[in-house]
Amino acid sequence: MSANLPKNLPHIKVGLALSDAGFYHRETMRLPEDLSEFFQRYQDKFETEELFFELQPEMPWLKKKGDFSYVADEDNRWLKLGRAAEQGASEGPYAGIIEAMRRPGHIFGVHQSIRDMDILSEDIHKKLETIESTQQGMLFAHLISADYFVFHLAQSKDYWDWNRSEQIAVALKAFQGWADFYKQSGFSFIPIIENLEFPKFPSTPEEMVSIFKTCREFLPNLKLCFDVSHFWRSRALILENKARFEHLIPNFRILEASCTDYLDYAMEHIFTAGAGLSDGDIFLYHLGGCWKHLTHEIPGLRPGESPFLHKLRLDEPVYAYNPQVEMNLPKVINRLLRYNIERRQDVLIMLEIYQRNYIEMLEAARLIYDDIVKKARRIAEDTRRYAYLWEEK
Repeated sequence: MSANLPKNLPHIKVGLALSDAGFYHRETMRLPEDLSEFFQRYQDKFETEELFFELQPEMPWLKKKGDFSYVADEDNRWLKLGRAAEQGASEGPYAGIIEAMRRPGHIFGVHQSIRDMDILSEDIHKKLETIESTQQGMLFAHLISADYFVFHLAQSKDYWDWNRSEQIAVALKAFQGWADFYKQSGFSFIPIIENLEFPKFPSTPEEMVSIFKTCREFLPNLKLCFDVSHFWRSRALILENKARFEHLIPNFRILEASCTDYLDYAMEHIFTAGAGLSDGDIFLYHLGGCWKHLTHEIPGLRPGESPFLHKLRLDEPVYAYNPQVEMNLPKVINRLLRYNIERRQDVLIMLEIYQRNYIEMLEAARLIYDDIVKKARRIAEDTRRYAYLWEEK
């Protein structure tokens, strides 16, 4: 590769999603109390002061007060962190975390709690718990000065036999309520909706754009998180249930061709200004390693492999990837990069890796980051179509 590197590459960040429900740290780490150690190890591994994390609290936010009322559970350790941040605590177990999170240049997100949540439930108690738990999560994001908050329009349960349009209508009504709470509370974090694994929604590119445009009527500053792993798994599930759900995909033959062809189609024809998406509407990418039905492995490795013992398969030839069981990671990452480079947008990729030792997560994240930077430089060198990359500022 030429030493003459492009001057204006988009800013590329690779972060880690962390949850108290994850199994990667249970024996040696405790969240949120040990976030400071995660932060320091990330900075050491990436040789940077800038942090990029997405926090997904799954401890119960609420305690039941009556038949139809809840109060905040003040024993929730994430809420304790939020309260300490609100008070500007300079001492105590959360002081170092708060100080780190408020330094300039960092990006922190909060993900809606989804374990045991279900806005679509016929049980009014479960529905109310989901509404109010999400509001507590939003409050937590505000208290820690998070940059963004990710919503799931459907949570823990799949509804295969319920009319899809009716499900979406129920979820949109709930989202409108969360949007009202956001505005009434004066929150400033970026609200984001994420594509989900079929039959949750949105799961197809067309649904992503359609539902996003509707939700943006409630929150004009709304953005999208494109979860590539959910996209991969949704395609497989729709194919498995083709007879029932083929009607959801206007151009079904492209979905059948391959995941990368389907991704190309989405980014060239659906995620466009003509379809209703502006540059920058896709704020963030979620990425996990995809293998058969698994979607949260280490990208580039197969289940059980370690980044310390096995080479990450990030740049293998096309024939090295079996499209029936694994994602062609180089093609996917290159496509995401070209999409953002064409729009002069920074590239934010959040790794969602479950049931892994955090040391392995950090090692993989750094290797993936280095590979993505190399791919971006290669795109710039292989074509001068993106002339702005080489211009003097």
